Amino acid sequence: MFYEPTKFVINGGHGTEPLRSRQTGAVTLVMSIVLLILTSMVAAYTGSAVIFERKVSANEYRSSQAFEAAESGLTEALAYMGSPGGADKDKDGAVDPVFDTDGDGIGNVNTVAFADSSSVTVTIAGTFPNYEVQAVGVSDDGTATRTISTLGTTVDALPNAPDNPFTSRGQVVIGGSATVHNPEGNSTIWGGDDVDLGSNNATATNIANPDDAGYPSCMDSSMTCSTTRSSSKVATGLDVVENDASLANLSAEQMFLNFFGASMENYRESRVTLDVPAASAGNLASDSDPGINLATGEVIWVEGDASLSSSTTVGCEVKVTGSGTCASNNLDPSILIINGDLETKGTPNFYGVVFVTGSVDLGGNNSVHGAIIVAGDLISAGGGSLDVWYNSDVLQQSRDNGPLAGAPGSWRDW
Repeated sequence: MFYEPTKFVINGGHGTEPLRSRQTGAVTLVMSIVLLILTSMVAAYTGSAVIFERKVSANEYRSSQAFEAAESGLTEALAYMGSPGGADKDKDGAVDPVFDTDGDGIGNVNTVAFADSSSVTVTIAGTFPNYEVQAVGVSDDGTATRTISTLGTTVDALPNAPDNPFTSRGQVVIGGSATVHNPEGNSTIWGGDDVDLGSNNATATNIANPDDAGYPSCMDSSMTCSTTRSSSKVATGLDVVENDASLANLSAEQMFLNFFGASMENYRESRVTLDVPAASAGNLASDSDPGINLATGEVIWVEGDASLSSSTTVGCEVKVTGSGTCASNNLDPSILIINGDLETKGTPNFYGVVFVTGSVDLGGNNSVHGAIIVAGDLISAGGGSLDVWYNSDVLQQSRDNGPLAGAPGSWRDW
């Protein structure tokens, strides 16, 4: 039987210990190194994840910043184009830039920067009344861009245009003279009460002439047919409809809804481009008036009773006097809504549609090209005259006076 001698090592002169007892420290060292490596890897991964999250967060912020800049530019463009004067406020035949940086009311630049250093560039293509509006937003550091576009279209300001020149829910009393022309049809005056054409030899209604060489197709084109007299002080023709109970039983609000397709309150909030407050309505031709004289391409709302006591032209870019008419290159019809009574004493000329919720007291010489609608009575007891010419082209242009809005389904973002 043999015995293997136990190996001892000298321990610094303090005795001896077995070699295997020292080998346990190596295992601890190896495990510590492994744990240190794993901890370092976790720390490195965590740091990389944090950096990645920060990059994602920064990208999302700048993308959102660019999107908000583009959205702001698009909103500004639609608001500018929908405000009075439309997309060409300086009337130079070209679409204006959107942003007005010099405060003169006319846009002069297409690109603006915001307080957070982001920016937007807006471009507009197309012609009235339909435009394509594109806004490109850029983040503050220029690394992110977002593009938004939409089709801008004009809201119809007169969805149910009248098909005869003169409508009155109440009575019509002509104490002076009146001529009502409709070269596009066989009706002239539609009344809910009595229609009294008076005793003036000049008073007459005129309809499309059946003897015209182009009749009846000429009635499909504005102001093309010649006309022939139908009614006068002596006899009332079939073109004048009076005592129509269906019209007489309507309220002013119902009449308004019939022609304009919205309640008076909603229409005023959403369609009107020039709102004249009650304080200015007393005399629409006064120096303090905000712009009814020579107002063109507008939907005008006058709140309260109104008076016209001087020469006023609405719907034409130059003043029309005497028996003159507006040249086609100056014609830009407006819609005039008076929520109250109207009194005239001057020589006003209207191109477009005149709607009065109350009654009309005519004085002076009044001319309407398009149509006039009165929810009350129309009386010219003082000897005033009224000349009305039905013109479908003028009415069609008036329909385009509503504000610009984004066309449904046309909004895009990329």
